[in-house]
Amino acid sequence: MKRSHSHPDLGRSAAFTLIEMIGVLAIMAILASVLVPNVLRSMDRAAVRAEAETLKALGEQVRQYAKINGAPPTQGTWDTDLGTLADIASVDIRTNRRGNQRRYVLAAGSPSPRLMIISSMRNGLAIPTISAAQFQTVWQTADRAVPAGWAAWTAVAGSGEQLLIERVNLQGIYLSNPALVTITFNTTAATAVGRYSFRPPGATADSGPYAIVPSQTFAPGTILTLYSNGTANYTYAVGTVARTFDLSGANWIPQP
Repeated sequence: MKRSHSHPDLGRSAAFTLIEMIGVLAIMAILASVLVPNVLRSMDRAAVRAEAETLKALGEQVRQYAKINGAPPTQGTWDTDLGTLADIASVDIRTNRRGNQRRYVLAAGSPSPRLMIISSMRNGLAIPTISAAQFQTVWQTADRAVPAGWAAWTAVAGSGEQLLIERVNLQGIYLSNPALVTITFNTTAATAVGRYSFRPPGATADSGPYAIVPSQTFAPGTILTLYSNGTANYTYAVGTVARTFDLSGANWIPQP
């Protein structure tokens, strides 16, 4: 007759193996809770850096376009114009890799002396509409900061890290173009507020009025209207020679 033998060590071995497995799983869960957020943050920073490089490349395409055409692309056609120049689909110019619309903003001027390409890398935070009067404020915003007045952005902590602004200054290109004329505005009058509007050659309506920028370039034939305290005060047809205008008292005075 065979005797049955019990093996108490087998139960203890299985029990220890299960406990060890639970311990390993617990350690893995702790590591995942620490590592996954860091990995996601690293991926997010990499995406932001990639978008910054893309915006830099788009800025160079704008400069190339301005050299060829004497002016940057318009706000209505900038994506197709740059897409044609760079042989890139316009949708890839207009939107970033997170599907957010980039915003292309021109400063006042004929042709525009400066522009910005702005991109949001945070879903749910769109780029607000930027008026001509707000251009300078946004242009001067420090990197990783949020422009004044962007309430939806300032309400989200760290949103400045997700905002990218590519600034493009075209003045150097225009100054090397003899077809453009520099007009200088001096607004030293303490009792008057100066503004200006302009009508490019061939246009039927004025653009503006805009806040005065000390030096602007315009195409010959552009009609300038200078304002003092909100009232049109002086009209000038841009010729082929640089001119200077002083706001003296409440009147604009052309200088010799």
